[in-house]
Amino acid sequence: MRASSVSPTALLASILKMDVQASLKEVLKQLEEEKRSLQNQLKDYELRLEQEAKAYHKANDERRMYLYEISRTSATLKIVERQKTDALTGKAGNQMLRGRYSVPGNPKMVNSQKGSIKKTVGVKQLPELKH
Repeated sequence: MRASSVSPTALLASILKMDVQASLKEVLKQLEEEKRSLQNQLKDYELRLEQEAKAYHKANDERRMYLYEISRTSATLKIVERQKTDALTGKAGNQMLRGRYSVPGNPKMVNSQKGSIKKTVGVKQLPELKH
């Protein structure tokens, strides 16, 4: 038998070439698996981001509603406190009497021709109380 005509260097080069191709195919396979894994991870992140955005908007809407309620309640409370203070000091009653029966609000008001106005002036004009 005759020895093959392929030189040992050419044979070695062809073996190395086949090894390189095999390892490149293996690397390509690993890269494709990693790509699929990263794509799945990206989809998971997109879904989570969408859910977080919905939760944020819902919480923000609730926050706005609570702020509105707090503002409204605070305004109502101020009105009630003002009415309570007016009732204790008698301001609201005097204002009602002044507007309705012309009772002077400040007895220290001075008329230059008549002098000081007395509190009893307006009392004579009040109607009698019915029982």
